[in-house]
Amino acid sequence: MIAGTTLGMLLADVPAVIVGNQFSRKIPMKLVHSVAAGIFALMGLLTLLKVEELF
Repeated sequence: MIAGTTLGMLLADVPAVIVGNQFSRKIPMKLVHSVAAGIFALMGLLTLLKVEELF
């Protein structure tokens, strides 16, 4: 059971790491950090404003 779970995670994660590594060579990390910070701030603001209650 544990071996199957581990193998499944490896099959899912290894391609993502390889593709991510290729993208990291072409996209500046400062841009990635800025976009991630903006999304995080937006989600925090939406949470503070309780936007989920509108839906």
